[in-house]
Amino acid sequence: MEATTHCIISENLNRAKVYQLVSVANRFDSNIIIELNTKRFNAKSLLSVGVLHGINGEICFHATGNDSTIALDELRKICLAN
Repeated sequence: MEATTHCIISENLNRAKVYQLVSVANRFDSNIIIELNTKRFNAKSLLSVGVLHGINGEICFHATGNDSTIALDELRKICLAN
């Protein structure tokens, strides 16, 4: 199954949220990609997602796998949390 969701980051993405995104993404079997503008990042890689530290604006999550919908719901919650 394939799923996509969008999320608005209103405040800069801090180090704690970056780490939390990677930790949650690694709980799922699905392949999860974060897209910002035209760049794509592996959501399960701290090195990859660390590039997003300090950004704000719209990001897009893409997931492929049996648990993709649940994975994206959990990642979206992190983005929306203050």
